[in-house]
Amino acid sequence: MLQSVLSKDHARIDRQLMDFLSSLSEKPDAKMLTDAFSAIKNHMFWEEEFLFPAVEKGNEVMIKGLQAEHGAIWKLFDSINSDLNKKDIKEAKNRTEALLRVIKGHNSSEENYIYREMDKLNQDQQAELLLKEVESSSSPKEWICKVLRR
Repeated sequence: MLQSVLSKDHARIDRQLMDFLSSLSEKPDAKMLTDAFSAIKNHMFWEEEFLFPAVEKGNEVMIKGLQAEHGAIWKLFDSINSDLNKKDIKEAKNRTEALLRVIKGHNSSEENYIYREMDKLNQDQQAELLLKEVESSSSPKEWICKVLRR
C-alpha cells in the first residue's frame, strides 16, 4: 500500500511541475514552483529520514545514489527560482525540462526498487512508517474543526 501512496505522490509532484512548465509559456507562476518545491521537500524528508533507514540494509549503494539525486533535484529547483528572479524564462524552461527528466529517472528507481523493498516490510513496520508521516505533518495554519467553522 505505501508503494502506491508514494507513487501517487510522485505523480502529483510531476503534475505540479508540468503545470509550472506550462505557465512559463504564458505568465510564469512562481507560486507553482514554490508549491512543487515544498511538496518534493516533504517527500524527500520522509524518504531520507524514515523510509531509507527502514530498508537500508543491503540497499546502501542504491540509497546513496538516490540521496545524491535528491541533492541534484534541490539544486535544480534553486536554479529555476534564480532564473525566475532574473526573468530568464528561457533558461527556467530549459532547467524545468531537465528537472522533469531527472525526476522521471529518479522516480523509476525508487518505485521499481526501493518502494518494493518497503512493501516487503511486515504490517507493523509499514504502519510505523505511515505513523512517522502523520507525526511530521501539520494542518494548514488557518484550519479549524468543522464544528467551529462559520
